[in-house]
Amino acid sequence: MESLKELSEITEPDVRQKCFVILDLVKGISRPFTLEDFHRSAASIELHSGVPEKIRSHFETARNLIIYSWFYYPFNVTAQLAAYTTVEFALRTKYQDRKTTFKNLLERAVNSGLVSDRGFSIPTTKATRIKEHNRNRPPDFRFPEIQIVDAYSKQLIHSLRFLRNKSAHGSTMLHNHGPGTVRICAEFINQLFPHPAPAKQSTKKESRASYQDRGRKRER
Repeated sequence: MESLKELSEITEPDVRQKCFVILDLVKGISRPFTLEDFHRSAASIELHSGVPEKIRSHFETARNLIIYSWFYYPFNVTAQLAAYTTVEFALRTKYQDRKTTFKNLLERAVNSGLVSDRGFSIPTTKATRIKEHNRNRPPDFRFPEIQIVDAYSKQLIHSLRFLRNKSAHGSTMLHNHGPGTVRICAEFINQLFPHPAPAKQSTKKESRASYQDRGRKRER
């Protein structure tokens, strides 16, 4: 049963974090997780600057909960719920719609092609790894290559709604999958809004012309 942490234990890691380690498959060694690992994980999950500021600010709760789950393990699940909530907030902001159900908004984003498998790291990374495995191997030793056909994003229509509802309505489920889910939600939100156009870099000719213009103004 969960309980309030003692004041003297607030800055101590949750003992359940000792159950997990980081594996180095190349060196064949493992090490315990650290607070730095949790912060690095949260920092690697970002919404791009084209996402409205109010949504980016809302999403920070989920990122911070990833870090603080080092001190209180159930914050993993709370981070998930916070991320699901931001997805819904982003969808309602994108479509200016406060009435349509969460499921129908998810369907609209995916079925319109606004959100697709190409915007998610899991299916794209898997496809890339299979291609790398098959390179220079005879046909009999190759894995079937994955075609990006949006099956992953279509599955998210159901899984995001189901998991959001399960978390929101109360659950005793505990796990350490918070960072993974928060990343998926970030990748979903990032596809809803266009990336800002890169700043135009002035050429040498433009810089020289600007300098000459300033010189003429001073002469006047």
